[in-house]
Amino acid sequence: MEPLSTTFCPLESTQYTRNKSLNETTWSSNQEADYIYICVSLVICVLGLAGNGLLIWFLIFCIKRKPFTVYILHLAIADFLVLLCSSIIQLVNTFHIYDDTLLTYTVFFMLFGYNTGLHLLTAISVERCLSVLFPIWYQCRRPKHQSAVACALLWALSVLVSGLENFFCIMKLMPQFPECRYVYLFSCILTFLVFVPLMVFSNLILFIQVCCNLKPRQPVKLYVIIMVTVILFLLFAMPMKVLLIITYYSYTTDESVWYSLPYLNMLSTINSSINPIVYFVVGSLRRKRSRKSLKEALQKVFEEKPEVGSRENVA
Repeated sequence: MEPLSTTFCPLESTQYTRNKSLNETTWSSNQEADYIYICVSLVICVLGLAGNGLLIWFLIFCIKRKPFTVYILHLAIADFLVLLCSSIIQLVNTFHIYDDTLLTYTVFFMLFGYNTGLHLLTAISVERCLSVLFPIWYQCRRPKHQSAVACALLWALSVLVSGLENFFCIMKLMPQFPECRYVYLFSCILTFLVFVPLMVFSNLILFIQVCCNLKPRQPVKLYVIIMVTVILFLLFAMPMKVLLIITYYSYTTDESVWYSLPYLNMLSTINSSINPIVYFVVGSLRRKRSRKSLKEALQKVFEEKPEVGSRENVA
């Protein structure tokens, strides 16, 4: 367990495979780079925890509950979980506290939050796509508690996937074969043949909707939020998932692969931290420039009412 847990830190990951005969100068420079990485990661995590925590508080106490805000609330909780676990891992690497139980639960909950974010983003994209393709059904026939039920099912699916990955592959000194390959084959099918295609296809329809403005009476800011969030996830968070699947499915021992994992993990934490900023920035955009409070910006972006002159706002 110990060697794998340290792969989230550049120095520790290379220390595991590095020859013991390295000179002291190289060791010192690598140690300095490691501490810089940890400090930057912790700053990103702290800012992200503050932003997502504030967003969760607003969504629970200050904003009226709507189908879209239910998804955003659960997504913020998943991002908060990823950032919290990433912070714990960085602190563990800093103070060299290798507790098997702590690392087991930390890595599990980090994977749990990551997978849940992927699943929730897909659900958000698909539901908004359905609201465009079948507006009458969405307005009249949509089940009242569909968002809550969907979130509960996606959390349960994430528990299953994360638990299998953690038990058979992540927290083992030597991954269990062929069980580990079966687990990542299952994860690969879910990710790249189900969730990612649905996410991309749904956002392509939303992109056409916004650009062509086929139906002006639509919540354009809401669509922009979804598209930007999905694009950021695919650019910043998805590479780490791809690396883990390739690494554990093929069981490679290439040092360069493990060395890149900490930096891909940092990109994933950036993705989890930046979503509240995206909500605020898009919610603050107006045709007439004026200062808006954080509460007003969030209320504006999460409302599902169309805006007058939506084409000008998007431009």
